[in-house]
Amino acid sequence: MKRILLAFMAVGILLAQPSFAQSSNKVEKAKYFLNVEQMPDATKFLPDPPAFGSEAFKMDSIVYENGKRLRTSERGALAVEDAKTSIRYILRRFSPAMEKELTPERYPVLADFVFRTYTTSRTSITKAKDVFRRQRPYQYFDEPSAVPEKEDKNDFTSYPSGHTIRFWTAALTLAALDPEHQDAILKTGYDMGQSRTIVGYHYQSDVDAARLAASAAYARLSGDPAWRKAFKKAQKELKKK
Repeated sequence: MKRILLAFMAVGILLAQPSFAQSSNKVEKAKYFLNVEQMPDATKFLPDPPAFGSEAFKMDSIVYENGKRLRTSERGALAVEDAKTSIRYILRRFSPAMEKELTPERYPVLADFVFRTYTTSRTSITKAKDVFRRQRPYQYFDEPSAVPEKEDKNDFTSYPSGHTIRFWTAALTLAALDPEHQDAILKTGYDMGQSRTIVGYHYQSDVDAARLAASAAYARLSGDPAWRKAFKKAQKELKKK
């Protein structure tokens, strides 16, 4: 049953309608809720990434090897799809968990709110990526990832994971908006982060740090009056439909 569900989700995610492009692009031009200076600085509370050769790095390596073995499976195919970060993709990915067909056209207020939330959250790790400058797994192990078109030999920004902070922030936001489906939503968000270890683009510690940073960013956003106002509007739209 689980294999069938993963296959269904992967096929559904691929079926994007060209006529939706204009609306989706409009949503993705939304502004941040807060600027970088107002958001938490992940360099102030995240630990350094595991040093090469340390016990923690050995654990990262084990997860990396386990992920490689999944790349030829349905889970591996879904992990490749999770390299996408558009609001359209993220809404489609959470649709099964929420038992709704989520698109920017059907839920424009929700789409704008979720996008602005995870985009603002992402700014909290911009400095951290530059400070820690960690090699990505495909660079360290000198072997291709499952998303070779994304690779860059000069990109030392593995820690924390930018995809994961988006996914986990989206999961926290949607779980708050739809508590009836909170467990399934959080499971989906967790799995999307793990996809980054499967494709070999991030270490487990990159993903774990991103979830922590996402939680800190979400806490900050939830205290902002403009964010809370937008939350209520998205919640109203979700309940109405």
